[in-house]
Amino acid sequence: MNKTGTDYHINDADGILEKNQYLLDVREDFEYDMGHIEGARNISVNELENRLDELPKDRRIHAYCQKGKRGAKAVDILKRNGYDAVNLDEGFSSYTGAYDSSKTVTGAPDASGDRNIDPERVRIEASGLQCPGPLLRVSETMGQLEPGQQMEITVTDPGFCTDVEAWAKKTGNTVLKNEKDGDRVVAVLEKNDQQPAPSGEGHQMVETKNGATMVVFSGDLDKALASFIIATGAKSMGKDVTMFFTFWGLNVIKDPEAPKKDKKGLDKAFSMMMPKSAAKLPISKMNMFGLGSKMIQYVMKRKKVDALTEMIDKADSLGVKMVACTMSMDIMAVEADELLPNVNFGGVGTYLGDAENGNLNLFI
Repeated sequence: MNKTGTDYHINDADGILEKNQYLLDVREDFEYDMGHIEGARNISVNELENRLDELPKDRRIHAYCQKGKRGAKAVDILKRNGYDAVNLDEGFSSYTGAYDSSKTVTGAPDASGDRNIDPERVRIEASGLQCPGPLLRVSETMGQLEPGQQMEITVTDPGFCTDVEAWAKKTGNTVLKNEKDGDRVVAVLEKNDQQPAPSGEGHQMVETKNGATMVVFSGDLDKALASFIIATGAKSMGKDVTMFFTFWGLNVIKDPEAPKKDKKGLDKAFSMMMPKSAAKLPISKMNMFGLGSKMIQYVMKRKKVDALTEMIDKADSLGVKMVACTMSMDIMAVEADELLPNVNFGGVGTYLGDAENGNLNLFI
């Protein structure tokens, strides 16, 4: 077992299942569908507090997510409510059985032949292309194929995993394989001679036409406040809300407790010039070298308006989905573990897939 003291690691999952203990996957349902440990129950951390009655109180619950942060949050929620719970450190992305045929990972892509992958499939190399480049290559290549033909594409953009799923659902094609191989993503798609599935079938980030999406481009405090006010308001009215953070907007969802990174060159320069978290954002008008930001925060406190950090926590607890643009992250030298724990990662395909299923779309 990979334990130190009371710490548990994701690779302890096999022993946990052998002992008939409870394994809980707290990622989003679309992440679970793309691959999970067989025997794990799926309840998103965003839904956990409303679904506690589905969990046993007479068994220890072992929670895991993709990288470990959401699992830790789930454990905090469970412990506050009287459950015996532990987090499996590092999460599913570090599970050594994820693409090992000797272990069982339900839904994980493989090349065993079970999914009828054609050895004569068209192969495309798109490593190094940034979003939306890989999706454009997929679209161009699939447009040249006949129904039943397959293509394989290799990319280095980590957000492509979710992008290609959203693209395939929108266009009515099939993803046969979608897996990470080191620092690359390899996907195999088959062209279908059919229309996309009706809304509501399969997995998607926004599940109904009552959804709302917004692109948060700005890193200004007042604009970020406006975006979260709208997001929480829309969520409270029953809408499924997705916020897509790109370029300067990434500063809004930075984790103030993230470990300091040793960056070099331009990456270091970008990091030094950008705010460290939502609490450090400037305002768009009358910033006055930071004094304006402090003034508006003081007025908000006097008027009993939640601070931006509190709004972000509230949006998270309500189940607002926050997605970081992986292409922008690369340009702005922002790494995944510098962002808040419950942030998802995707690209333009993920955003457009959500926007297609919503009736409200904003750019801030």
